[in-house]
Amino acid sequence: MTTAQPLSGFPEAETSIDLALVERLVASQAPKQWVRLPISYLATGWDNEVYRLGERLLVRVPRRALAAQLAERERLWLDRAAADSGLDLSAPLFSGMPTAEYPWSFSICRYVPGVSAAGISRVQRDHYARQFTGYLRSLHAVAPPEAPRSAFRGRPLRELDDATRGRIELLPTAQRPAAQSIWEAGLKAAEYNGPAHWLHGDPHPHNTIVQNGPDGFELAALVDFGDLCAGDPSSDLGMLWLHFSADSRDSALAEYGVLKGSDTWLRSRAWALRYAMLTSPLGPDDPLGRIGLETLRGLLRH
Repeated sequence: MTTAQPLSGFPEAETSIDLALVERLVASQAPKQWVRLPISYLATGWDNEVYRLGERLLVRVPRRALAAQLAERERLWLDRAAADSGLDLSAPLFSGMPTAEYPWSFSICRYVPGVSAAGISRVQRDHYARQFTGYLRSLHAVAPPEAPRSAFRGRPLRELDDATRGRIELLPTAQRPAAQSIWEAGLKAAEYNGPAHWLHGDPHPHNTIVQNGPDGFELAALVDFGDLCAGDPSSDLGMLWLHFSADSRDSALAEYGVLKGSDTWLRSRAWALRYAMLTSPLGPDDPLGRIGLETLRGLLRH
């Protein structure tokens, strides 16, 4: 997700994509060692249609013009973020070109075995809380001055004030005072004035791949770096409210260096409110919508 969407939720595709099209794109452009691999549908995301290519690869095909722009940002900057952070960020292995029947570039990436963290419970997600913040701490290296900025991530909260208050006004009347209190506490917290850090931009549970280990679910990878940008780390840290229960979240944040009630914690919680209001309209039948609704209830209870 990158922009606020209507409360009807999931954005409509701006072009038609099906298995036959993906097969033609791969057959006509991919390296020859991949063109005979079987292709099968995997998932529809906010920005991309995703297909398996053999056992070890994925084909990501943007379904909206904005998604194609984000994919280009990822292609241009992900290697630099990986070098600065020391993480293996799994940059695309191949970028395809537009054709007469498909208007944008597409990419072939490595497939990470596992399941979406949006498909497991909050208690199960608690098992990887410290891994998750450790990963973010590494990713949040200082970014170069020319690194891309986002209009919707890593910004001072005051720049998002009007849009956020508009969202709050769409909540049920009984929920609005608590939401306003959370947002205003974030606005009153000291504004971030440090160097801009690399941010994933959208590290929600559906962009988090986990594997079931001997002691519970473990972090395998963060995927979809289309919202990669530089800015205030609290923008990414706000997603911890979507992933984890309160005790696991605050313990993991403390290990990151963010104490409960601190300025960064208050800004992160305000970002969490924004994310919950953006995802909850997807509804309880959508995994991310269900997480958004659950997160919103938790935030507004306290």
